[in-house]
Amino acid sequence: MKKLLSLVVAGGLLAASASMATAADIKVKGQLNFGFGLYDGSSFVKHDGDENFDANQRLRTQVDIIASESLKGVARFEIGETEWGGGSGATWGGPAAGRGMGGAMGADGVAVEVKWLYLDWLVPETDLQVRMGIQPFATPRAVGRADMLDGAAIIDDDVAGLLLSYNFNENVGANLGWFRPWDGSVSGDGSNVRPIENDEIDMFFLSLPIEVKDTFSFTPWGMYALIGDNPGADMWQSANSSYGGTPTGWLTGNGTFGNDGKAWWAGFAFDLSYFDPFVAAIDFNYGSYTADNSIGKNGLGTDPDRDGWTVVAKFGYKLDYFTPILFGWYGSGADIDDVDNPTLDGLLPVLSPFWGLTSYGWAGVNVGDREAIIGATPAGTWAIGAGLEDIRFIDNLTSHFRVAYFRGTSDAEEFNKANPDNVAFFEYGVLDKSDWGVEVNLNNVINVYENLDMFVDLAYIHLDVAEAGDNFEENAWKGFVGFQYNF
Repeated sequence: MKKLLSLVVAGGLLAASASMATAADIKVKGQLNFGFGLYDGSSFVKHDGDENFDANQRLRTQVDIIASESLKGVARFEIGETEWGGGSGATWGGPAAGRGMGGAMGADGVAVEVKWLYLDWLVPETDLQVRMGIQPFATPRAVGRADMLDGAAIIDDDVAGLLLSYNFNENVGANLGWFRPWDGSVSGDGSNVRPIENDEIDMFFLSLPIEVKDTFSFTPWGMYALIGDNPGADMWQSANSSYGGTPTGWLTGNGTFGNDGKAWWAGFAFDLSYFDPFVAAIDFNYGSYTADNSIGKNGLGTDPDRDGWTVVAKFGYKLDYFTPILFGWYGSGADIDDVDNPTLDGLLPVLSPFWGLTSYGWAGVNVGDREAIIGATPAGTWAIGAGLEDIRFIDNLTSHFRVAYFRGTSDAEEFNKANPDNVAFFEYGVLDKSDWGVEVNLNNVINVYENLDMFVDLAYIHLDVAEAGDNFEENAWKGFVGFQYNF
């Protein structure tokens, strides 16, 4: 009996030790956001002066499943953004499932979305890190707002793929990635219903970050994309991000992808800190897209070829209570000299940008706020601006103030005249060289508790478009209050 008991105890200890050996630490973190905004003229389209009020909320939850320093899985989920009173609800019926559902009376929306789902691991006996799965990916950038974590001008989004990262030493590293943002053979429910050969988009990415502590960082990079022979017409909406309704966020600027399309980009991100408290940062991007043919859309022609470039710079001097800054950007524009068959050649081709040095006209914005009503990329515009960042005169209050003057860089006067019934720049994403505007931002972050921040944003834009049409509204403003609980 004692021997049997000893065997049972030993077996239990072995099972317990095996369970402990395979156990993983679970860490949960995220943000719960609420936003309330009042807007007027938020799309530069006349609406009889009516203000527009929005209230919404969003939850992002990240679960890290950590086996060791060399192995972990990450899952990030999102509920929302859910508009209060919108997205159907159980009481009044309507669809229950889908993005942002459950904001109307009765709630009960089925709206859990997968943001990230990837595995991080180190190749044994090496320092090579592998990340595989649905993950955040952005082309390198050094210029951004002090209160922004993102802001890439070509792609800044969640995408499925494989990324390899390696540090040769403390100063030099490398990142090599393959990403697949689109496969036209797969339906919306994930089933393979239309097997077509060579209908995918594949992106190949390489960057070589170089950093010397307290001196500078320099990241040259390049990316190449293959667009299949049979991409399908539905790729227009699925693979072309169009923030703010402007086709400067389209890859081709013409319509669906052409047969046997190819695109490539190259650039660098440079951040200088050697002369601290003086700081400087510069980003440069160049891109080109070619294809055999393309289907025209929205009055644009069928020539799919397109190339362009952008440069963005920011300079600042850190003081005790604030940092004065100067910033600017230039994006090459389109030369639309054929009104009958216009194209957007000359604008930087992009995939899914989320870029902005201002918090209304471009995409430098807090959660739940309206954004990028002019564009989410510097393509087709130039600007110069100044401001004060990290203003800290009052405990638990940080403010950012900036003013920007901007103009278009495209020759589009005749094209805009040919479309008098539309808000021409908004409909086609083209600002002529004669079009100009001014934007003023005041963004405040109040630390209410250790884990609770309150955002107060104010912004105004005046936009003067020479050939805008009768529906154009030249002024836009917003006031926004948001809350973010970090857990």
